[in-house]
Amino acid sequence: MDHIFKNSVVFITGADGGIGQAFVAELLKREVKKIYVAGINIKALEDLSLTSPDMIFPVKLDVTNSLEVAKCSQECTDTTILINNAGVELKASFLQDNAAAKAQFEMNVNYIGPVDLCNQFLEVLKANPNPAIINILSIGSLVLIKNISTYCASKVALHLFTQAIRQELKDEIKVFGVYAGYVDTSMVSDVLVEKISPGELVHNICDEVASDIFDVFPDEMSRQFASSNKLKIDFMKD
Repeated sequence: MDHIFKNSVVFITGADGGIGQAFVAELLKREVKKIYVAGINIKALEDLSLTSPDMIFPVKLDVTNSLEVAKCSQECTDTTILINNAGVELKASFLQDNAAAKAQFEMNVNYIGPVDLCNQFLEVLKANPNPAIINILSIGSLVLIKNISTYCASKVALHLFTQAIRQELKDEIKVFGVYAGYVDTSMVSDVLVEKISPGELVHNICDEVASDIFDVFPDEMSRQFASSNKLKIDFMKD
């Protein structure tokens, strides 16, 4: 069942955050060969690598810096699974002060960054066995949450991108989209709703990815949207 993970080489962004660290712990259980842990907090990544120094390799990466993305793709050429996990949410609605600046930053991190990573790692993935891309989206990709509407816009964009490249790469690379609900991390510590733990979240994600479920709804909140008509993207005929 875990053939996609066993002996794979994973490159994961945002590995210095709560979900990223939970991913690393889960991936080690699934017998991956190597994990490149990428993020902006290199000290946190180095500390994380100490837990399994022969398997975890820290990489400094700001996903909005295309030169750093290019360097990663040139150095991590054995990558078989790219996990676009890095994300930011600035709690902005469209009409509040500084909405444009906040929206631009969220777009750069949550959408442009993954687009750049996928494109710059594309030939690396194609050159290695059993390649996959896992994009961490949100229920905000499918439903408007008014107090974080600029964040939702960035996740809608990533949803369109995920569905589009799945079609384009269907004969070469598996492309998964994860539509998570609220996760118990510092990003949403002020939101008083039921949340799934990062550990349970990534365990569920990995189970569904291993089962070739391409649209992943890993928690009770997200499963309410599993039949959303917004999952289907209409493609223009050539």
